[in-house]
Amino acid sequence: MQQTASRSPGALPLIGHAGRLAVDPLGFLEKQRAFDPVVALRLAGRECFLMNSAQAAVEVLVAQQDRFDKGGPFMEAARQLVGNGVITCAAEEHAVQRPVMKPAFHRSRVAEYAEVMRECVVEATSSWRAGQVIDVGAVMYRMAALVVSRTLVSAPAGRQAAQAMAEALPQLLSGLLRRMLVPAGWVHRVPVPANRRFDQARARLDDAIGEVIAHYRHHQETDRQDLLSQIMAGDEDSGRRPDDAEVRDQVMSVLAAGVETTASLLAWTFQLLARHPGAEARLWEELDGALDQGPVTFDDLSALAYTKRLLTEVLRLYPPTWLLSRTVVTATEVCGYRLPKGADILISPYALQRNPEVFPDPGRLEPDRWLPERLTPGQRQSFLAFGAGRRRCMGEFFGMTETTLALATIARNWQLRPTAPEPLKPLPRFLLVPAEQPLRLHRRTPQGNHA
Repeated sequence: MQQTASRSPGALPLIGHAGRLAVDPLGFLEKQRAFDPVVALRLAGRECFLMNSAQAAVEVLVAQQDRFDKGGPFMEAARQLVGNGVITCAAEEHAVQRPVMKPAFHRSRVAEYAEVMRECVVEATSSWRAGQVIDVGAVMYRMAALVVSRTLVSAPAGRQAAQAMAEALPQLLSGLLRRMLVPAGWVHRVPVPANRRFDQARARLDDAIGEVIAHYRHHQETDRQDLLSQIMAGDEDSGRRPDDAEVRDQVMSVLAAGVETTASLLAWTFQLLARHPGAEARLWEELDGALDQGPVTFDDLSALAYTKRLLTEVLRLYPPTWLLSRTVVTATEVCGYRLPKGADILISPYALQRNPEVFPDPGRLEPDRWLPERLTPGQRQSFLAFGAGRRRCMGEFFGMTETTLALATIARNWQLRPTAPEPLKPLPRFLLVPAEQPLRLHRRTPQGNHA
């Protein structure tokens, strides 16, 4: 029997639950577990339904995915940055865009990228000295920008665009969070300082990407073996080639996803290792035992099982995409709750991945949760850091290869420690990042016995 979802308490006049989300979004979403599997929220006059259980989320993302499409406040805010690229486009357009993008992320192509990724890690950390205090997030931004600009958008102008993305993203993501929580366009057109900063950062980034596109068009580098060349070459069967606006959206999507998510995961990982010496010791033991004295290679990664479990656990605790949204395109029900056509749907990987009924002691860093013999169906269903269904992140293997290479290359030689005994603080901007907390570098010598 169909039910009507009950509204979460605490809505305020006009803004609804947007105020509580703005003050403490992560805490607010976790508190919703006390209510039904589907709970109604109101954001600045818009009715939304939060999928409050993994079963409800999977119904939306997988089992009934044809009844939902990219939309809602999260996606609408994202489109203000990346336009109608593969991350944000509707299902019909996604069926056209995904085949063009997917070959760049095939396992064989990622294997070819691996040495470039490692070189970027070495370059980004080449100035490190023992005793130096660093902003690890800023370093990881620079490294991820280098990787994208040398693999996916590899013309010289691509490096400037990737650097512009790394510099502009913090301001842009703060602005996107405001646009998500208060989905009223006129509010964000008022010429207040925050809106002006957002518009200026977006303009700088648009200019940088425009230079990349112009460079590729002028030099007709469609034979270059990178993602942008594939996009610009278009569909051979139909003969259709994308215009500059379409190319801009795809470049923006690749830069945003390739820089921010990778940098965030690595920043979280080093901050957590700096506070969990037991996990750090396990990591060193694996790296010292599995790696020889040479550079870390793509072939080495298959032996780094604990390293991969560690990264998965960090993604569980702090998924960069902490909130997803969809729109109901065909009236349906989820877990027995009625969802009308046009309704906005919210899903929080952060809240679902900290459900104590699925992940005991959910706030604790425990990489061995992901040992094959301990992995449960509930864990699989609740882990949504990469999304699920047809819209699951196609860059997952690319990103995990890059982060594993980076973590292994850095951690075998360096120990990072906090400069002050402050707890980690997550910043739920449009994506979830750690608050800046300096780390001090200490040199270590690998203890492996390999020749």
